[in-house]
Amino acid sequence: MRVSFLVAGSAEEPYEVIFRNENGKVNVFCTCPAGENGLHCKHRLAIIEGSASAVVSANLDELEVVRTWLNGSDLEMACSEFRDAEKSFEEAKARFAKVKKKLGKVMNG
Repeated sequence: MRVSFLVAGSAEEPYEVIFRNENGKVNVFCTCPAGENGLHCKHRLAIIEGSASAVVSANLDELEVVRTWLNGSDLEMACSEFRDAEKSFEEAKARFAKVKKKLGKVMNG
C-alpha cells in the first residue's frame, strides 16, 4: 500500500513524501535533496511525528492511516531511538557549553 503527501519546503514546488507499507515493513521516501540522497529528512520525520503543518496536499485524513502503519514497526522504534539520542545530544551540548564557560573563568582567574 502507498500513501503520499505534498509538503512545502525550501523549493518553489512542494516535495513529495511517500509512505509504503509492504507486509508491515514501512519505508518513507522524500523528493527533497536530503531524502533523494538517503539522508535524514525533516519532512519525513515531521509527518511520522504527526505534524501536518507543512502538508499542502488535500489528504490530511491519510495521516491517521500512516500512523496505524507505524505502531510497533521498526520505523517507529528507530524514530524513538533517534529522539532519545537527539535529547542526549542536546543535553551534552548544554553541559559542554557550561563547562567551557567555567573553564574560561578559571583560565582568566
